[in-house]
Amino acid sequence: MTALNITNFKCFHQKDIGLNQLTILAGANGNGKSTVLQCLLFLRRTIEHCAKWENGKYNFKELNGLNVELNGPYFLNLGNSAYVLPVDFSDTEVSLGIKNLGNELRVTYSTNQGTELWLTPIPPLLNTYENNPLFYQEFYYLNAERIGPRITQSIKFYDYANVGHKGEYTAQVIADLNLDKYKFQVDERRVNKQLLKGVRFEHHINAWLEFILDGVSIVPFFDEKTHSARVEVQNSYLKGNSIVATNTGFGISYALPIIVSALIAKEDRVLIIENPEAHLHPSAQSKMGYFLGVIANSGLRIIIETHSDHIVNGVQLAVAKKALTNSHVTVNFFSKERETLPGESSDKKQPVVKEISITEKGELTEWPAGFFDQSQVDFAELFKLRKL
Repeated sequence: MTALNITNFKCFHQKDIGLNQLTILAGANGNGKSTVLQCLLFLRRTIEHCAKWENGKYNFKELNGLNVELNGPYFLNLGNSAYVLPVDFSDTEVSLGIKNLGNELRVTYSTNQGTELWLTPIPPLLNTYENNPLFYQEFYYLNAERIGPRITQSIKFYDYANVGHKGEYTAQVIADLNLDKYKFQVDERRVNKQLLKGVRFEHHINAWLEFILDGVSIVPFFDEKTHSARVEVQNSYLKGNSIVATNTGFGISYALPIIVSALIAKEDRVLIIENPEAHLHPSAQSKMGYFLGVIANSGLRIIIETHSDHIVNGVQLAVAKKALTNSHVTVNFFSKERETLPGESSDKKQPVVKEISITEKGELTEWPAGFFDQSQVDFAELFKLRKL
């Protein structure tokens, strides 16, 4: 996947958003980052709902006549069909597409009367992108509002191992894959060899957990009688004992689903993470960015939305340390600036999205105004105040 094309959806009239092995969406609130994720999630839902299931993946050659709901799946809450149109729209059709080196998947939708809770895909479907990662059954998405610490978590049947969209099945997946009968093997490129202390799945998790949150580890438990699973937490203060997750902060419960998803996801699949920095100390945020860089370099396609310069710093360090190929990273900065489309009136504007790359030395190729520069702005203001 090299680009997401958005036509006539919310704040965008016509826009290509660059995609890569690791795609970072950054920028101030209200400038289109969430819209990009919503487009990706809605397109994925369209594939699930309107494609034919065949030989272990979605065969999306023609439309089946079904509408696609705007609310519910992937925690989308898009309202009615009129709400997805730009405020100053002139065309009532929406189009979403994925491009890759001359190949393309594109779906056009009718908004009908504007009051429906769905969009209607319109034939013909354009699809020359046969190996689209969105066609695989395995698709991983973590919402910004992940669940906090719980004593236990419920269990469920799953077609493929995943932690749920809020991390609600993290304990079950860890316990399941930790059993010898599953014979689960972590991709060699995702192994933290420096901190690994065993061969079970929990050891792989703990190696990265300890890297991100110094001294922290977990122990998984599965209770067949109560149909529940849980993780208990250990740290340097407990001297080998463990405590229930509710006796710890939110950082562990928010980071753990990311680590598990990144270790279990199959190569060439998509993992979308909203705010991977949530509830983490700045040093842990940087290490989370480094970790995601290592995982992206193993072949998993990762898309993150972040407000953290520390996450970006960690990615830069991964590049500088040769743990991540610099050409595999694209940073999309959603600016407060607005642009007018060619041939359109000056009143019809959309957010400017600046595509930033990283050099082999881990340096950003551009640092536009508003891109993680608040510390400098605040320090300059403090300097002025001290002189008064």
